[in-house]
Amino acid sequence: MDAEQQVSVLLLDAAALMGVGMGVVFSFLLLLVWAVQGMSWLLKNSAEPVSAPVATLQQRPETGIPPAIVAAISSAIEHHQKQNKELK
Repeated sequence: MDAEQQVSVLLLDAAALMGVGMGVVFSFLLLLVWAVQGMSWLLKNSAEPVSAPVATLQQRPETGIPPAIVAAISSAIEHHQKQNKELK
């Protein structure tokens, strides 16, 4: 086998090795994306939103926030959550 044939055989081996390596990396990244999307879907559908009752927030005079402001913020949050539920 002459030098030219050896080079072509080595180049073909290198191309095959590169193709296998790129295939493995692509497959791993694809699997990783699917896993992250699956976990996101599971968490989104299984977790219930936790919100503190408005009465608990209004009974805290030490915060210095007037009860009217707390009530306005609470109603805005509830309104936002209702709108997002309707969109889903």
